[in-house]
Amino acid sequence: MASKKRKKNKLAFPIGVITVILAIIGLVTVVSFSVDTVKNLTDKTADKKEYEQFLKPVVMFDPDPFDDLTQADVSQLLNSAVWALLMSEEGTDKYPYSEGETFGIVVPQADIENFFVSLFGTEIDIASMHSSIDMSSYDIVYDAALKSYILPITGVESAYTPKIYDIEKQGSSLILSVGYIGNSAWVQVADGEYTAPEPDKYMKITLRERSGGIMYVSSIQSTDSNEVIGTTKRREERPSETEPPETLPAIAETQPIPVTDENGEVITTEALTDENGEIITTEPLTDENGEVLTTEPLTDENGEIVTEEVTEEETNEE
Repeated sequence: MASKKRKKNKLAFPIGVITVILAIIGLVTVVSFSVDTVKNLTDKTADKKEYEQFLKPVVMFDPDPFDDLTQADVSQLLNSAVWALLMSEEGTDKYPYSEGETFGIVVPQADIENFFVSLFGTEIDIASMHSSIDMSSYDIVYDAALKSYILPITGVESAYTPKIYDIEKQGSSLILSVGYIGNSAWVQVADGEYTAPEPDKYMKITLRERSGGIMYVSSIQSTDSNEVIGTTKRREERPSETEPPETLPAIAETQPIPVTDENGEVITTEALTDENGEIITTEPLTDENGEVLTTEPLTDENGEIVTEEVTEEETNEE
């Protein structure tokens, strides 16, 4: 018996060590997985913020959708490049003012070209198109002699702000699910902070990679909110105006007690009223035969209606 116990004890120790090792490995795996998950979520949130900042000058004036840059309205893209420059850290402080008939800030076309390429890549040869692009709708004038654009000094409110709901990677491209939030729709809450409303619409914006790993906008496509991953509709269903909810008829605050005869049948004669024309809702006065007395009800010295049953003797006494 002693030898069997020793064998069991000899096996218990290595099994225990193995169990502890497996437990440690499992704990490390769980911790590592949790850290990686949190890191991925954090990285994705940071990416969304970065791309939202990148897309601000693109989305702000709502350019027409296009499946390919060759189909895009170049004047809209150029306007986005201008605003990317205006919203940059350097802004317009380094540029001089024009001295001619058109007053504004004189910005060399090369500077705007740089911002154009940073947003839309090199698929469009913008350097050869300056003289042919009509920017009058944006009050922007191109001066061929100066090879510069004259930008007006006016404040402009953008139409939309981008909010990215999902980032999908397809090969070397990224497909961003973007909500267009109207700037005029922001609502101020009681504590002074602002809360963003639901987007007015959604777009799929594709970013393509060019040399150096730099991403640029290659397409802007309309999409339905149901196709946007990570978004939910928070609009309440409202009842149809053509089908109003059923309403119950109004009930009077007081209803007269129906007058009945000796057989329990409701008497449909005119209801008894007092001197003010109010319907008397107390038990109707009857004679010895149970017939309802339709004469004026008896009252006491205070003018209160006497509701006791009237007998023949009391009637004779009166």
